[in-house]
Amino acid sequence: MGRWSWTLFIALALLCTLPAEARAKSFNVSGDTKDGKLEARVECGGTGGAVTACEFLLVFDPAVMEFAGSPEVEGGYGVSSVEGGTLRTVFSAWENGSGLESMSFEFRARKGADISRATVEVGIGSIITEAGPLPDVPPVSVGGNGKPLPSSQAELLTLKPSAGALEPEFSTEVTEYGVSVPYEVTEMTFGMSASPGAKVGVNRKNLGAGGSTTSFRLTVTAEDGVTKQVYQVDVYRGEYMAPTPKPAPTPKPTAAPKPAPTPKPAKTPGPTATPKPTAAPKEAPSQRPSNSPKARNTAAPSGAPKTPEAGSYGPDLPLTEVVTVQSTRNATVTRLAEGVLIFSAAAGIAWLVIWLRHRGKKR
Repeated sequence: MGRWSWTLFIALALLCTLPAEARAKSFNVSGDTKDGKLEARVECGGTGGAVTACEFLLVFDPAVMEFAGSPEVEGGYGVSSVEGGTLRTVFSAWENGSGLESMSFEFRARKGADISRATVEVGIGSIITEAGPLPDVPPVSVGGNGKPLPSSQAELLTLKPSAGALEPEFSTEVTEYGVSVPYEVTEMTFGMSASPGAKVGVNRKNLGAGGSTTSFRLTVTAEDGVTKQVYQVDVYRGEYMAPTPKPAPTPKPTAAPKPAPTPKPAKTPGPTATPKPTAAPKEAPSQRPSNSPKARNTAAPSGAPKTPEAGSYGPDLPLTEVVTVQSTRNATVTRLAEGVLIFSAAAGIAWLVIWLRHRGKKR
């Protein structure tokens, strides 16, 4: 009996002299940066009872990064709170579970920040296992691998529609806009620039029917290929309106023609000088009646002389024949004189009329 007692005492003494690590849970703390994010991971292993509760304390630079959200937990659940640059997470195991297996914490780079060299200190305290409490794990720094990280910035820096104007005016922080365009516009394009390394995609190009609104979604994908931000532009296209016919131009008033000058009244020609009456031709002096010839004996006496030749006048020719010849010559002369006077008067009157007309035209 005494031998067994001594044997048990020696075994307990040896157990108490073993290193603490040999009978405690181990915590492996690691970190990595990828796609603009820093991940801190804690894995629980080793011997001993399961870890049923513990508290994680992580310290980071809030100007460079921010906590992305709830941690990923295996073997239980965690409740987190952030104050300044300190993240506190309390772990509790599931009932009848195997206890803590792993815990992952994700931090995301802030806008324009570079976390390629940033670090996070991870400490573990208040560790409770099935076998009892364990000492705190001192803070361990993770991250800072020196590799350049792709940017997680996904923002539009400029935005200008091909027609119309944005309402409200563009701002990087504003993600919803409206634009109104006339019916004649059938498609929309946008001039824009985004964060360095980011890409922008537009879901459509054509507008809907007149009087409708079409939504354009501009998706900005950061350089890391994960972070995205959507800007929406609602474009209203005006209704069709038949063109109003242009009114016919009013014709310029035609200048009234100047009235023709009233012709001056022609001067009344003075009375035509009455031509002097042509002197009446003097009547030919009436011939004195010839004395009736004395009756003579028609029978020629025997021994009477021969009849004289024509044209010869002699005292023996009858007196009546001589008077007749003289009267005919005077009548012919008188007619000629009258014709000359009538012709002269007519010519004078005609010349006077022509002269008066010519003078009137000159005036």
